[in-house]
Amino acid sequence: MILLDAFIRFTGVGLLIFLAVLTVRDLRKWHGAPYLFLASITVLAAYLGLTLPEFRLPDVVHVVVRIIDIPNLAFVWLFALTLFAHKFTLRWFHVAAIALYSLPIAIIRLYQFDIVDMNPRPVLLVAEIFSIALVGHLIFSTLRGRSDDLLEQRRRARIYFVIVIAFVATVTTFIHTDMFLPYEVSYATLWTASVWPGIVWTCFWLFGAKREALAFGDQADSEKLENPADQKLLAELETIMQSDQGFRQSDLTIVKLAKKMAVTQHRLRQLINQTLGHQNFNSFVNSYRLTAVKTALRDPDQASMSILTIALDCGFNSLTTFNRAFKDSESMTPSAYRQRVE
Repeated sequence: MILLDAFIRFTGVGLLIFLAVLTVRDLRKWHGAPYLFLASITVLAAYLGLTLPEFRLPDVVHVVVRIIDIPNLAFVWLFALTLFAHKFTLRWFHVAAIALYSLPIAIIRLYQFDIVDMNPRPVLLVAEIFSIALVGHLIFSTLRGRSDDLLEQRRRARIYFVIVIAFVATVTTFIHTDMFLPYEVSYATLWTASVWPGIVWTCFWLFGAKREALAFGDQADSEKLENPADQKLLAELETIMQSDQGFRQSDLTIVKLAKKMAVTQHRLRQLINQTLGHQNFNSFVNSYRLTAVKTALRDPDQASMSILTIALDCGFNSLTTFNRAFKDSESMTPSAYRQRVE
């Protein structure tokens, strides 16, 4: 058991260091690089801190790595959001979620270091609830965006990622039970072994086959299609979206659009991505909606019409969704835009 633990632990440590170094060296310009680096470092700290007695680090170093590993699942969560969420931006509620997740674990660490004397079970329960919540949100967010994803490689990666993270996170939620000495050794080895396949898969996926893995083939997808059949299909798509104003249908999905055009979803995704450069179906539809909204906001005859009415008429199904899409596109609120063009 010790030899197996040593193999898994030290190969995992090496891969995590490799991942962190390559992230800094080759991916530092990618917006998700900080979260991948922090995820690598915090999981590395957990590998070094949650160990068998034979591999325990000196006390001072042990305390340091056990503090560093506190937010490891939270940074894995953020890394996944940057990878799969469309136009991810770190917001206050992400920071709040990290704090809420980390606080009970930090309290548990104080108990483990004999700094506080308390009953750890209630705090442990809270920590596990927050862990399950993060994993649940991660799985939900990853799968929810799959139907609108126009990049086939990324659509497949979502499934693989969910399988890996669900397996790893199921065991990770029990990492905090290492406070119970009778189970410390078994949980240390179990957690290390359960996380190891995820580390190997991540390293292979990101750096094993293609350095541009994070782009999911974006460079190739930017090439224009020359096939006459695709050109005809593109013309039909433009007719539906622009002339017929299909974008005003608030519940329009790629499934419905593909059925209307009598083509497969795969071909339609490829067409929109390769010819129009969109990676997400919602961003493709919203480009038409936002154009219509801006035209209406500039129209003096519609000056008395509320912005919400205009947004709903152009196909947006909620004010929140509309405001976010408009601000991402114009870097200002709809109200500010209307005032500027008046």
